[in-house]
Amino acid sequence: MGLAARQLEASGFATVVLTPTWEFHRLVGIPRSAAIAYPYGRPLGQVGDREGQRKVLRAALDLLETATAAGSVSHLPEEWPEAPRDTHWHPPEMSPIIEAHLEDIKKAARR
Repeated sequence: MGLAARQLEASGFATVVLTPTWEFHRLVGIPRSAAIAYPYGRPLGQVGDREGQRKVLRAALDLLETATAAGSVSHLPEEWPEAPRDTHWHPPEMSPIIEAHLEDIKKAARR
């Protein structure tokens, strides 16, 4: 997402990247990052938590108005409601892409 944001910014579009890895995005020159301490794959929050997702999205969009300099980072105050080791966010069924390449993935993991 960060590289896409840089390209869009170069074309005149303002962007905000919602990310748990804000340090990396700052290093590669992302103009605005909304840092959130949520697990990968869940930057907007829990599945089905419309109000929480809306809150995160609004906070990220607010950064478009409040960022004053390139490389701005806003640390969102939201906290994930469970310990990282207890977060089970994978769906019950694997995606078709993963399923089609599962043997290749297993081979790569053994290397």
